[in-house]
Amino acid sequence: MAKRDNIFKASNSNDLPFSFNEEVTEVFEDMIDRSVPGYKSSLKLIENLGKNYYQNNSSCYDLGCSLGASTLSLLKAVEEKDGQIYAVDNSKAMISNCNSKFKNLTDSNKLDFINQDLEDVEIKDASVVVINFVLQFIDSSKREGLLERVFCGMKKNGLLILSEKTHFDNKYRNQALFNLHHSFKFKNGYTKMEISRKRDALEGVLITDLEKDHRQRLIKIGFREIRKVMSNLNFFTLIAQK
Repeated sequence: MAKRDNIFKASNSNDLPFSFNEEVTEVFEDMIDRSVPGYKSSLKLIENLGKNYYQNNSSCYDLGCSLGASTLSLLKAVEEKDGQIYAVDNSKAMISNCNSKFKNLTDSNKLDFINQDLEDVEIKDASVVVINFVLQFIDSSKREGLLERVFCGMKKNGLLILSEKTHFDNKYRNQALFNLHHSFKFKNGYTKMEISRKRDALEGVLITDLEKDHRQRLIKIGFREIRKVMSNLNFFTLIAQK
């Protein structure tokens, strides 16, 4: 059972910018489940899409794998087919946890966890690439470059699954969705103080794009068949093919 996220209770908060350190790693499963509407649905979506688009003897990448939830969905999708899954994260704490949790699979060479900045990852022979609520934490100036390298490293007809938090160019819609998301977290047990403290910690760390900016970036790079396959409040999932 996941450890309860109490990081941003008044007595625990250290007022530092948010980071994926050991403290966050311990509670991350609980944190993301209580903070991101539709998160579990996104994992099931990855499994189902992976089954449909995985090409035998190819690679799958989970970029920004955190504790390996999306990785597990890819494993279920690939099953006994030949190929390799690479799960990458720049957090040492996250990768260490994954190597312990998935030790039987890493020992069998089916799965490889890599502690590396996403900007430095080399993508090869990929038929499925997952970036699940991760691009928003990458410097805005580096997002297009990462997606270009993903595109270049993908096989023809390969699939990118991209989930992100977004904002809107209409201030009234923005505020309405902000309030609904706030209510979602409050109903999941976070206090108003915890929600406020976490929002302050994420300031300048999590930077969202408009949905149209995501689409235009993918089109510019060369992706096709760009479709939104899931939307929950101010979170969505796009898929795009090479």
